[in-house]
Amino acid sequence: MRHAFLIIAHNNWWQLKQLIQLLDAENHDIYVHIDKKSKSFSEKDFSNLTSEAKVYFFQEYEVFWGGFSQVQVELFLFEKAYQQKYDYYHLISGADLPLKSNLEIDAFFEKNQGKEFILYDNEKLQNDPEISRRTKYYHYLQNYRRRYSQKWKNDFFTFCERASLVMQIVLHVNRVKELDWTVKYGSNWVSITNDLVAELLKQKDKITKVFSYTNCADELFVQTVAYNCGFKDRIYCPEDGMTENVRFIDWTRGKNGNPYTFRNRDYQSLCTNKNLFARKFSEKEDKSVILKIMTDLKKGV
Repeated sequence: MRHAFLIIAHNNWWQLKQLIQLLDAENHDIYVHIDKKSKSFSEKDFSNLTSEAKVYFFQEYEVFWGGFSQVQVELFLFEKAYQQKYDYYHLISGADLPLKSNLEIDAFFEKNQGKEFILYDNEKLQNDPEISRRTKYYHYLQNYRRRYSQKWKNDFFTFCERASLVMQIVLHVNRVKELDWTVKYGSNWVSITNDLVAELLKQKDKITKVFSYTNCADELFVQTVAYNCGFKDRIYCPEDGMTENVRFIDWTRGKNGNPYTFRNRDYQSLCTNKNLFARKFSEKEDKSVILKIMTDLKKGV
């Protein structure tokens, strides 16, 4: 089987190098998008990292948290990789690491060939009204609320965005009233088949129409297309100790809507975790846990 690893990154270049090296295998190719705002990135520093995998770098978009730019980057990477036709496309961030060797990862997907590894969070979708508001109302200023270093500018655009939402509530705006898709929600980090990538690209115009003014649409569009376009029966049913998207992400210890950053004290729990990938890690927070995982995985390749 052939695998494409699609990495979205914006900093921590040493860590990104380790991730690329860990994924190096004959049947793996690696597609990396670097945020256009990241001026310190130099592709020359990433030459000759792999001996078998081909690595492709792109720096096409300025990416803003919560903005449609995140969807654009994901579709861009899917489209680039789709030209080469892979069995699986794994969307990960530069803050991720594999928890298993390349041989174990390949064997797992061989065993579960044809399944889609997508996490649906139906409970949160039903109980959190904020998620339904993402698509119900227009979020015109989503790319401006978090892009400035000056707090007063971000606060100003946040105020304007909220004022716009209040006005839409008063006017009974409902963008999805006539939509023939049921909107679904979950993690944007997925491992999906060539068939589903083809469907995402086929639906690209509709995705843009539905989600271009949607807040945090990256957590909606893959789930929505998979559910409505014939893939919901192919979703992986996890074994004990695993998640549907085979990624270990600790939201319980996270703060301010961000996942917890693993540290050296979490090393044993990471070793025994059954998922294939984990996020997130940071070389600035704790480099030692990254080095330990690297050492273990290189022994098992």
